[in-house]
Amino acid sequence: MKKISVANVVEFGRKTPASRVTFIANLKKPKVKTSDGGNYWRISSSTISQVFKSEEFDILDEKIESVSEKKKNAKAKISKDMYQCNIDVLDNAKEFDFHDLKPYFSVSYIKNTKSVLELRGVPIQVIPNHVFTFEESGVQKVGAIWFIAKKDIYSKEELAIFVYSLHQYLLNIWGDKYEVSEDYCMAFDITVGYKLSHKEIDGPNYQEFIKEVLGELKKAI
Repeated sequence: MKKISVANVVEFGRKTPASRVTFIANLKKPKVKTSDGGNYWRISSSTISQVFKSEEFDILDEKIESVSEKKKNAKAKISKDMYQCNIDVLDNAKEFDFHDLKPYFSVSYIKNTKSVLELRGVPIQVIPNHVFTFEESGVQKVGAIWFIAKKDIYSKEELAIFVYSLHQYLLNIWGDKYEVSEDYCMAFDITVGYKLSHKEIDGPNYQEFIKEVLGELKKAI
């Protein structure tokens, strides 16, 4: 297996031992491109990512209006439901404290790239929304945020896998040039408005969960 998304790492962890075999076999099959492709949450996640960087909050209302029009014109119920879910997330995003998601210092955004990292023997693809640098107490630091979503909600432990992967990404790509920020290496679940930083997953409960899931996945692939 060349790579596996963090979302699929989490999904693997939710499976029973028997169903994990089938799950991995399906992941190894060639992907078939479809005309409707794309992430279910792409509309809301990309918009929230845009607002995070620009701090132009009117974008949320503008996007809600345009997506509402798409929902109105959609014929299939599955499409209408998808649009409504994204509208709900965008509406809830009006209550997010975006300023709490990045340093109050001046930040500089740097190009983030898709990367596949070997983490505990598993090739994991990491795709952060934003990577940024800032100076704190004379130290040049790098941070990142990853906006994620799931209809049946990630647990805090599952969210920690995203944070762990993101932290390893920053260490591998930028660790030789910047100190990786523990506070602003963060995953944010846009469906519930919950954030988790690397500083918060330092405890044994999170680390043992991550170690167990990745260990079982390594054996399965």
